[in-house]
Amino acid sequence: MIRISHMNRLPGRVAYTFTAEVAGLVLPGCALIRREDGYGLSVPRIGAPGETRAAPLSAIMEAELLRVAVAHYKEKENG
Repeated sequence: MIRISHMNRLPGRVAYTFTAEVAGLVLPGCALIRREDGYGLSVPRIGAPGETRAAPLSAIMEAELLRVAVAHYKEKENG
């Protein structure tokens, strides 16, 4: 399950920042980025300062998060 909350719309290349919950893992500081060919996703690193690592998301989870984030963004823009 993917849930998006705390959306902050921004001008420019970054469409918005948000907190995502993916399979029970909370990821604050995600960003949906506009690109010429569509959208990209920035997922924060997790862990203690100096010991951070990439969030443990599979390629499928990342793709689904991007799909949900884009759909959520378009819904907010058009609604």
